[in-house]
Amino acid sequence: MSDSAHVTAITAIDDFRQALICFGEEATEALTAAEAEIRRTEEWLQDQLRSWQQEVRVAEDVLFQAKTELTRRKMMNFGDRPLDTTEQELAFRAAKARLEHAEDQVEITRTWLREWPQAVLDYRGPSGQLKGLLEGDLPRACALLERKTASLEAYAALTVPSTPVPDTAPATVEPHEEGTPP
Repeated sequence: MSDSAHVTAITAIDDFRQALICFGEEATEALTAAEAEIRRTEEWLQDQLRSWQQEVRVAEDVLFQAKTELTRRKMMNFGDRPLDTTEQELAFRAAKARLEHAEDQVEITRTWLREWPQAVLDYRGPSGQLKGLLEGDLPRACALLERKTASLEAYAALTVPSTPVPDTAPATVEPHEEGTPP
């Protein structure tokens, strides 16, 4: 086992930290945009309800006028025959269809308005968790990665202390006296 680590990609940790920071910024922007869209949608639904309720009132007036004109035309006679009421009947049916459509739209809009708060609550649970992660865990993780990068850079900057290198040159043999150990 070696006494030192072989660290080669300190920049990868810093790149990852930068990517986390970028993700945090983009996710925060997305959550802010989603909240704004929620408010706009709720306002739009309220506006739609008011608009369709106004359309119901207008359609009721048009239907009343068409019904009055049809009744008046049916009462008129040309000699001993009643007058043709085809146009008035078509206008009456069209006015009635217009009113039914507007009433349907009011009911659909009311249904959406009843369901909207629950849909928003269903969204806010997970988005709140993400927001908590972005505000708490993500900054701590980025700080940890920054500390680890600094530690690894400091470690990589260390130099190995030099140790004396043994002389590898062949030793010279000195003559010695006979009978004495070399």
